[in-house]
Parts: sequence; C-alpha cells; structure tokens
Amino acid sequence: MKEQDSEKVSVLYKVKKFLTTPQGIVAALLVASVVITGLVYLITTTKILHVGWKILHAPTMLLLNILPVLLMLLLLFFLTKKLFFSVSVTGVVLIFFAIADRIKVSMRQEPLLPTDLTLVKEVAAILQTFPIYQLVLIGVMLVLFVVLLVLSFKKSKSVTLAAAPRIVGIILVIVCAFGANQLWYADKARYDAYPTVDNPYFQVNQYNTRGMIYSFLHQFNITQMEAPEGYDATYFAEKENVKWAAPEGKEYPHIIMIMGEAFSDLSENEHLDFTGYRDPLQNFKAICADENAVSGHIAVANFGGGTSNTEYDVLTGCATRYLDSSLPSYNFIHSDFDGMPRQLGLLGYETLSIHPGYAWFYNRQNVYPDLGFETCYFLEDSFDLATQGIGGYINEEVTMDKIIETLDTHIQEKDTPLFSFTVTIQNHGPYEKKYGTLPANFSTDVELDENQTDLLTQYFQGVIDADEQIGRLKEYAENSQEPIVLVYFGDHLPGFSNGMEFFDLLDYPINANGTPEEQLAVYETPFFIWQNDSAKAMSDAKANAEAMNVPELISSQFLGTTMLDLLEIDCRSPLYALNNELRKELPVCAKNIYVDREGNYTEAISEEQQEMVRTIKNWQYYKLFDEKLS
Repeated sequence: MKEQDSEKVSVLYKVKKFLTTPQGIVAALLVASVVITGLVYLITTTKILHVGWKILHAPTMLLLNILPVLLMLLLLFFLTKKLFFSVSVTGVVLIFFAIADRIKVSMRQEPLLPTDLTLVKEVAAILQTFPIYQLVLIGVMLVLFVVLLVLSFKKSKSVTLAAAPRIVGIILVIVCAFGANQLWYADKARYDAYPTVDNPYFQVNQYNTRGMIYSFLHQFNITQMEAPEGYDATYFAEKENVKWAAPEGKEYPHIIMIMGEAFSDLSENEHLDFTGYRDPLQNFKAICADENAVSGHIAVANFGGGTSNTEYDVLTGCATRYLDSSLPSYNFIHSDFDGMPRQLGLLGYETLSIHPGYAWFYNRQNVYPDLGFETCYFLEDSFDLATQGIGGYINEEVTMDKIIETLDTHIQEKDTPLFSFTVTIQNHGPYEKKYGTLPANFSTDVELDENQTDLLTQYFQGVIDADEQIGRLKEYAENSQEPIVLVYFGDHLPGFSNGMEFFDLLDYPINANGTPEEQLAVYETPFFIWQNDSAKAMSDAKANAEAMNVPELISSQFLGTTMLDLLEIDCRSPLYALNNELRKELPVCAKNIYVDREGNYTEAISEEQQEMVRTIKNWQYYKLFDEKLS
C-alpha cells in the first residue's frame, strides 16, 4: 500500500511540475477550453446527439466556440499568472451565462443576447417578483460562484513569468481576438451558412446547434443598426414633405387602447373545461361577438416577453421584426417620433399614457413623450405598490380605475377627443404561487401534476381579473353618451417556467419547429376593436372591416393603422397609407413567414410585395434615425 501511495504522490508531483512548464500550461489551457465549451453545449443544447452529428459535418463551428474560451483563458493567465484561477473564472462566467440562457429559453423561447446585459434594471425589477425559494436558489448559486473564485485565487499558485512575455502575450491575445472577431464572428454569411437542428429561422435552434458562445459573439457584432441596402433618406424626406391640413369640422371618438400583459386565449382549448367555473374570457368573448366589434389575432414579435416591442409596433406602424436587431425597439427612439399619438394630436386629440410600472422600464419615461404623449402616468407618481399590488404588480382593478378616472375627467373638462393608451402589468410572470394558494378554476382530461395545475390556475386567475375589468370598461362606455372606441390586445403569450410543456401536453397547435401555421401561432395574441353606439354613428368599424375584407390575423404593426382606417380617421402620415396597402396584400409579415390576402401561409412573396416590404423597412430606418420633426 505504501508503494502505491508513493507512486500516486510521484505522479501528482510530476503533473504539478509539468503544469509549471510552458508545454504543460498550454496543454492545460487547451484541455480546459474544450471541457468548458463542452459543458456550455451540454447545458444549453437539448438535442445533443443531433447537434453532434451537425458538428461532425461542420467542425469549424465547434472551433469557433472553443477559440473565445481559449483566448479568455490566455488573457486571464497572462494578467494573473494563476492557471487554476484563470480556468475557474472562465468556467464560472460561461457556465453562469449558459444557465441564464437555458432559463431564458424555457420562459421566453429566446436565447441569451448581448443586449440583455443592457437591461440590468429591468431584470432586477422582474426578479423581485420571483418566489422566495427561487430567489434563494439564485442567491446560493451566486454565493457558491463567488466562494469558488475566491478559493481558486487563494489556492492557485502563481507561475514564474517575466514581465516582457506577459505583456507580449496580452497584446497577442487582444490582436488575435480582434482579428478573429472581424474575420469570423462578424461574418453574417458564414454564420448563416452553418447548419441547425430543426427550423433554421428560430434563434434558439441557431444557438443550440452553432453554440451559445459563437452565437452570442455573432449577435454582439450585429446589434448595431446599419442603413438597409439601397436606402435613400432624400426619397423618404420627399415622401414625408406633404401638404396637409386637418379636416375642418370633423368630430372624432375617444379612443381607449389597452395592451394586456400576457393576455391570451389559451383557455380556448379542447382539453380545458370551465363548466362550473368562470370562463376566463367571459367578457372578452362577449365583446368579440358583439355587432359593434371587430376582432381577431395579431402576430407579435416576441414570445413570453418583449412587451415594449408590441407597443412599438402598434403605436408607430413600424415593425420590430424589420429592425434586424436584438435590442428592444424602444432603444432606438431618442427624439420626437412621428407615431400614432403625435398623428392623433395633429387632429386635435389629447393624448395620455398609463403604465403602472416603473417609468424607467424600457425607458418609457422618455419614449412616451417622444411618441407624442402629452401626459404620462407611471408607478412612481400615480400608484402605490404596497397597497395596490397583487402578485408583485399593480392590480387590474386599480389600473382600470385610472383609465376610467382620466377619461371621466377629460370628458368633464375638455371638448376634445382623448387618445388613452394603457399597458397593464398585473399578470406578468413568473406564475409559481403568484396569487397565493388558489382553488381550482378549470378541469381537464389531461393528467397534470400539482405544479402544472397550479401554474395554469395562477395564470388563468390573472386573465379572469383582466377580463372582469374589460367588462367594467365596456359597461362604462355603453352607458356614456360620448363616442368611445375600445381597443384591447395582448402583448405576447405567457412565458411559463416549464417552457413549451403546456403547449405539447394540451395539444395546442403551437410549435416553433412545426408547420408555418404552428410557428406563427407562437406569436399570436387576441384583439378586439369595439365602439359604442355614439362612436358607431360616426363610422361603422364592423361594416368597414367587412367592406375592406380585413382578415382575422394581422401583424401587430398593422393594428393601429387598421383601427384608424376602420374609424375613417385620416392622418397626415403617408407611411400609414402604405402600411394599409401592404396589409391588404400581406396581412401578416413575419421574419420568414407571410400570410397573403387569401389566407395562404408562404415563405415566398412576389417581387412587387418584396418591394413594398423593403420600402416600409427603409422608411422605418428613416423615421428612427434621419427624420427631423419641426
């Protein structure tokens, strides 16, 4: 036994000695870079065998994931001279990113993006609403990471290395990193040419197959907005320079537009039964069936999050999907923008916005005034989370109180029409025990475990609360002599902590890797446009929708302009006119899926339709970056 122990000691001594030599250090760093890359792949990739097969056919894809890890290891080693510490830091950081990617994919069907690092305040605010046990787990994980790094720093012995080779090494690493980035990671054609498992247009699949490290760095390179090919600012300046005067003597209805947080019709499912319970969409469905209503679905830009992107689409008539950037679309509004609030203001509307969340969330405190909202109500100045909160956010009833109060005040004090836009927030995830212990509010013929049942129960309770307030607002409008139009729509489908599990279990026709119809359904939320009799006397939206053959499914960028079209509200914007023309040709314009006026799903459109899409894409760039409003 002593001889065996002696041999083990001898081997360990030789290994330690080898790791102090240049050859040993290089070998250790190479092995560490491969192992860390492999761990990242294992954490972030769900179909590892399929991905492995793709890598065999495109091995450089794997090398492009290993190289950044190796360069990071080398840089840390030259800076600290500590081999074990360099490996620990690199491993901890990348594993942390990999776990964050996995969590984000499960909840939002969207991978970790470099732009997520700019949303620290937003993420911190959302984390405050997580259940205590989840926050404890996150806290424990962070503490373990810190402890590991501290121990590795103390235990890792410094390697003897002169200053000159260290400086040269640091310079070489930086030069190599910069060169590799310019040559490979910024190359869009190279990235797009690599294979993916399943739908190549689905960003999660790109990360899964091409690797989180390579994909993350590639996304970092393409976040900067560049003018579209063939873009000509003078062309759009001439288009916008139109002589226009507001119609004289024309009267307009009050428009109350509400975007419901995670509002959906997921309760409409053959495996869910609400007999003996309250239908979560009781009032919503009644309104949609009303003779004064136009209803359907909008195809939004995001799943499980990205609220501000849907706002942007509806309020501007532009499309987040056309930005070719992972940044929230509100990030690009830095000056007065000629959106729907400003357009309605030219017609004499008073404009106000209500968001019972923090003003800084998605920079709404600056974006809303830039869009043309004259008055803005936020959590800080108009609500009290301590007394009005439920599930971590301001409740639906209080939000509706504010909507009705501001409308009431306006009617009493002004003789102008009002455009009121509200973003609700109560039913924001996560949904684990969000509203405490709840009794069942549905039955099902599918076997669900306790956690799955609770998640759906909690979510449907939030929808019920929203639906009750929808009914309350409709009753107010019906009893008013003032012409009032109500517009309600969801911002995105809910992101559950079990990912897409419910959609599979309950046989929803929703699948990011399925048919074009199933892919698009990932992004569909319901909407209605309803008017009371006084507003209908001004213009019949339902009759106009039938005459215009407005389909039940449209892109979110068309909702605002379609509403104006149906209400016969003529705005100054020539972009809105083109938007309505495109809607007639292609009611849905997603990234790679289009729906034509006959309801056909296709990935190929005519050259004329492509030109319309290009024009609107370029026009959006002009309005964001080149237009100067007088």
